[in-house]
Amino acid sequence: MNFYRRNQPGKPQSPAHDPRPKQRFRPRASPRKEEQNIYFIALLPNAATGKEIIRIKQEFADNYDARQSLRVLPYITLQVPFTAKPEIENALCRELADFAAAQSPFDIHLKGFGAIHLKNRRVLYIHVEKDPALQELHTKLMGFLRKEFGFSSMLARYGYNPHISVAVDDLKNRELEAAWEEYHNKPFEATFRVNNLYIFRHTGTSWEVLQKCRLGSPK
Repeated sequence: MNFYRRNQPGKPQSPAHDPRPKQRFRPRASPRKEEQNIYFIALLPNAATGKEIIRIKQEFADNYDARQSLRVLPYITLQVPFTAKPEIENALCRELADFAAAQSPFDIHLKGFGAIHLKNRRVLYIHVEKDPALQELHTKLMGFLRKEFGFSSMLARYGYNPHISVAVDDLKNRELEAAWEEYHNKPFEATFRVNNLYIFRHTGTSWEVLQKCRLGSPK
């Protein structure tokens, strides 16, 4: 079929009707997903206590094949993991350093073991004894993150149960029962001074310290 009419004297050439639907809008490329990093805020034990906790983690790896906890240093969570744009890092580090400088160092006491045994959550941990100084630091930090960075009440929660995990979700139900039988009455005590809080960033494969913020000292 001829898609164009023949020229007629005095009439311009015009195309025949094209049955294909016309596109009203140009197709747009899908928007690029914004880059997000994962962070969390924690306290670390001193070197001697950390070494002893790593030894316990190694026991779980050797005896119960629970190795996931060995991938990260022993820590006490202050703020659970959250996602944010990389551009926030400078402000987060700077303002958290200012926040930490206004706090005071204090002692943390560890004593005994505990366990969480839920359908999708299995953890064996070292108890962190609740202390007014630790509770106050956590409460102030939650208020700071809500006010300065817009954290929701579901993310920056005031409820707090500090602990140090020594075996986590790769511990199977049977192994958790056996481990708890061995550890629930096993003695463990340690005390260390808290002089810093830490911001961790996930690299895609592991956690790294992004910033150390000293308590009671200018940044």
